[in-house]
Formats: sequence, structure tokens, C-alpha cells
Amino acid sequence: MCGKTSFINFATEQRESLTDHYVPTIPVRIIEYDSPLTIKGKTVSSTIEIWDCSGDMKFENTWPALSHKLNGTVFVFDEDEEEHSKELNLWYSNFVEKPNVPERCCLIVASNKTQNHRDAKLSSLFNDIPRVSFNGQSEEIEPLKNTFADYLKKVVTETSRGQDDEKYM
Repeated sequence: MCGKTSFINFATEQRESLTDHYVPTIPVRIIEYDSPLTIKGKTVSSTIEIWDCSGDMKFENTWPALSHKLNGTVFVFDEDEEEHSKELNLWYSNFVEKPNVPERCCLIVASNKTQNHRDAKLSSLFNDIPRVSFNGQSEEIEPLKNTFADYLKKVVTETSRGQDDEKYM
């Protein structure tokens, strides 16, 4: 209930406003998103597959399958919920460390539904991961899309680099 689906809906232009109706993700929602990315001065269209995972711990047994061949991770947490900050360490272990995702292919989204900005303290695991705040306001849409596009560009660049390395091995 921290806003993962709302963030993805905004960032991928699925919706332009928040809904008050909460529907939990069970256990994953897969979105294909066509993103125009400018890499090395050339604009290319990339189809990005985004897996919006449930935050419910009862689906923890699905995490190995969800993180298999993972290229990037977006952590979304509610800044007002202290427990969320602590749970991120478990998510980091399962969606960064175990699948060996580079930190440059990660993004932290601090959701703040109450709009009282609170800079939640995260563990040192997250020191080198970029962080953006999100509260679902219309004035956030463009900056949010730009931040997400920059993040996707890093992931696509990193993934392409890895594929190029495999060609020469």
C-alpha cells in the first residue's frame, strides 16, 4: 500500500491521476512499456517489461522467479511507515544482491501520501542509489517521467553493455 502501482502508472503514462480505490497486486502485474530513449545521441525505442511486485510478504516464495534475469530494481516505500524502511533491506537482498543487479540500475522512490516531507533514514545499503520523492501530484508528472526515463536509460545501457561483453566471450 505504499504506491508502487501508482508510481509505475504515472511513470509509464498508464494514468494521469491517482485513484482512491486500492487494489493489491497479487503477486505481480507485468507491464510492457515502449520508451523512447536517447543513447549516445541516437533515439531508440525500447520495449521495457516492468514487473510490479506485491509488497505482501506472503508472496516471498515467488521472489526467486521474479528476480531471475532481473536487469534493474525500483524500490518504492512509504516514508511515513518506519517499518517500510526496514523491509527495504530484505528487498535489497533479494532484488539486488542475489540476482547481482548493479546499484546503478536501481532507483528509490519515496512515496509520501500525506505530503508531509519526511526524509526517512535508510540503511547504508542504499547510500549510492538515486532517490526521488513521489506523492502523486500532477506537477510531479513531468519530472517523475524524466527521472524514470533517465533510470531506464541506465538500465538499458548496462544491459546492452552486458550483451556486448557476452558476444566477445
